[in-house]
Amino acid sequence: MKLIPTGLNRRLASALRYSAAAETFHVAGQSGFWRLVGVGLLLFGTGVAVGAGFYGYSFIARNSENLTTLSSTLAKALSEVQLHGTTQGTVQLEPKELPLSKGETIALSSDSRIALDPKAKVTANGELRIQVPPAISPFTNPAPRLNPKTPAPTIVNFTIFKTVPFDKGSVMTGWRFLTSAQRSPTEQYCYYTEHSETPDANVVLDLGENSKKDTPRTVPAGFDIASAFSRCVWFRTTEP
Repeated sequence: MKLIPTGLNRRLASALRYSAAAETFHVAGQSGFWRLVGVGLLLFGTGVAVGAGFYGYSFIARNSENLTTLSSTLAKALSEVQLHGTTQGTVQLEPKELPLSKGETIALSSDSRIALDPKAKVTANGELRIQVPPAISPFTNPAPRLNPKTPAPTIVNFTIFKTVPFDKGSVMTGWRFLTSAQRSPTEQYCYYTEHSETPDANVVLDLGENSKKDTPRTVPAGFDIASAFSRCVWFRTTEP
């Protein structure tokens, strides 16, 4: 069919072309919009997946760090732990008796000192009686009167020790008596002793004799000789 190219027909054809172009543009716009929505959803899903992966990895890394810290703490504690034990028992000497030839004697030197370690423990089975002469120390209570028919035996050459804790050890004061009939000691001496787990590392410092101060040749660093000497317990006589 051949249409006459009148002005109305030309306007109608132009309107149809514009309408078709607008429809095509509308369809293209809708298609592009949904394409962009699909791409956005895809990127969103990818981001959520990556974020969830990093979040889970952070939990795994944190747990591994906690396990490493716990392991190092346990290893350090086990390497620094110290075990201490205490044993109890009886030490016996064999033979119990030493034979002596005729005329032989055993004696202790007058300069020797016999004392128990302040940390030592003495265990006695049975009845233990200790008799202290009444004239030895003015600080003890008067002894009861003895039966004149059975006089108290005389004790000779003995020493009484007074112990006062000081610093890491103790201050020992010795009162040396020749007989139990003496009212005051013949000699007094005072020294500081400190015991360690190694016997060769024990510390013994002479502080004085007969209430007079002595200065040791070697003194441990930081040790107060004057304060230690003031802890000596010297014998004091009482007025009659």
